[in-house]
Amino acid sequence: MPIGSGLGSGEREGNDRALLERVRRGDTEGAAELFERYAPALLRFTDRLLSDRGQAEEVTQEVFVKVISRAHQYDGRAEVSSWLFAIAANACRDRRRRDRRAPVVPIDALPEPAERSEGVERILIDRERREAVRRALAELSEEQREALVLARYHGLPYAEIAEILGITVGAVKTRIFRAVETLKARFSEGAVSWNAANSPNARSTV
Repeated sequence: MPIGSGLGSGEREGNDRALLERVRRGDTEGAAELFERYAPALLRFTDRLLSDRGQAEEVTQEVFVKVISRAHQYDGRAEVSSWLFAIAANACRDRRRRDRRAPVVPIDALPEPAERSEGVERILIDRERREAVRRALAELSEEQREALVLARYHGLPYAEIAEILGITVGAVKTRIFRAVETLKARFSEGAVSWNAANSPNARSTV
């Protein structure tokens, strides 16, 4: 899902930088406005990486505490939104390292039943398929999972994902390609398929 919706890209970025400059000058209201703008997208991102809504909410709040304390570190090379996602990604990594738990990524890669009137059997089958996809996603490496979530669920272009993760565009493409190939292989012999419609390449641009 595109972030910072409601404004054009240039207008949004200019506004974001103005808010961050206010934070640098000690005006915490600027951070509050950034929080209102980006908290929903960051919460979705952290929730999918941590598979724990409570922890995701804590990490999202931590991001904006860090924005206040680190505003002076922003060098202007990346978009403010990319900088926020980078802080969130690092916070999730730190949280996972502390917890030492195998992550389960709660991504609804398959659609919900189209009609409420469908039978219980169909609903159960769809639920089983979603659970199978979740288990497969949990088997991806941390690096592949981060790139996949940013591309598939936030619709970010490869260049912006590269900024967020601190890697090259080529590395982003490689991680996503390997993630998709792993998922395809995982389901190649089962009832659930992972095809181009599920692939981040179908929704992201280079």
